[in-house]
Amino acid sequence: MSENAVRTRCTRLNLISLFLISLLFTPIALVADDGAEADVTDAEVTEAEVTRLLSELDAPSVVRRNTAEKRLVELGTAIVPFLPPQEATLSSEVAKRLARIRQAVAKATTSDSVAKKIQQDVRLGDSATLGAALEAISRDSGIEFDHDADSEKTIQPFSAPLPFWHAVDYVLDQAELDIDLYSGDKSTLALVPRNPDRPSRVDSAAYAGIYRLEPTMVTSRRVLRNSNLSGMTVEIELTWKPDANPVGISLPLSQITAKLDDGATIRSQNAEGSIDIAPTDEVPTTSMQLPLTLPAGRPVKILSISGQIQSMLPGAIKQFDFPLGQGPQTQNVDSVTVRLEEVRKNGPLHEVRMGIEFKSPGKAMESHRGWLLGNEVTVLMKDGTTSQPLGYELYRHNDIGIGIGYLFDIGDTPGESKLIYKTPTAVIQNNIDFVIQEIAMP
Repeated sequence: MSENAVRTRCTRLNLISLFLISLLFTPIALVADDGAEADVTDAEVTEAEVTRLLSELDAPSVVRRNTAEKRLVELGTAIVPFLPPQEATLSSEVAKRLARIRQAVAKATTSDSVAKKIQQDVRLGDSATLGAALEAISRDSGIEFDHDADSEKTIQPFSAPLPFWHAVDYVLDQAELDIDLYSGDKSTLALVPRNPDRPSRVDSAAYAGIYRLEPTMVTSRRVLRNSNLSGMTVEIELTWKPDANPVGISLPLSQITAKLDDGATIRSQNAEGSIDIAPTDEVPTTSMQLPLTLPAGRPVKILSISGQIQSMLPGAIKQFDFPLGQGPQTQNVDSVTVRLEEVRKNGPLHEVRMGIEFKSPGKAMESHRGWLLGNEVTVLMKDGTTSQPLGYELYRHNDIGIGIGYLFDIGDTPGESKLIYKTPTAVIQNNIDFVIQEIAMP
């Protein structure tokens, strides 16, 4: 396939001691003395500047308080080393505003991280063999490949950047390979020989951010006794980048539109609701059916199907450590609060009860809270060995989080063992439009 063909697809605060919490740096703009903004680096964001803004959070004027809060949010993660500790004693006004600032900065940082992952491109450059091309994809995406194919097989170089799935398909088409999505893991794709009847992956697919959409079947039905039940269904294989780990995926039915080669436009049979998908950690793909109205004419091709993928994407994974012998404990990071609520005997085992809550989780807790059940949790024993959970029970769930009890075999007493829990500290809503082109009718 030719390169052209592929192209078509952020005075001192009274009563607050300032502590260094972490060292996180990103480019920002600092307000100059005359009120104009000047571009500077994080190193130029001084403790004096942040301290002055913090003191303004308790100023007599609401305008001054709002201005200071806004400016601190704009400075982003550069302010973190100069913020007071979470447990500092503050006035209710300052505490409230600082909580909002921390949350806004964390959310913006997570959004940037997620955006970089979504927009991540692959540069094949002058890769002229299968091995070199796969190495280039791994270098830019972090995804490895497991295969038995000839690594010296010739691949036509492609200089322009491509989205992850487009680059993978471009290489696999030339190497006559396909993907076994039920093998591999979050960081590895298993490649297998291609079925001779398999059409080009590039020609068959549409690409939208971390997603690849490929129509696999079109069926029509005409119900003679009740025309309202007649319709057409397009089955789509939706695949996401293996390490993306979307929390939940929805396709609003009101957004789905199909244009036919006879000039007609058809839509979803039901304009309300959505197609909801609960992704799993094991397999980065799912099959879904788009329910469309039955065409009135006799088209032979669907020129395009357009819609929107709405997904919740996790931010950075953080680790929480809880000594099991020290009673209830609470830790806050970014938008998440993790609580060790209770450790109690349960027959020969111990049940460790935890609460996980998010600030403003949105849809992540409305219908997709099950993703939290896949978070990694272990107990580190005193001798350095680890204990895996033998089971769990979800004993609480609401619109901001869950309560879950894990069963561990950790001996007669918790002793000096430590619970290690890993979870994303924020979840970001991502909406991306897609267009699938050229689908043959039955």
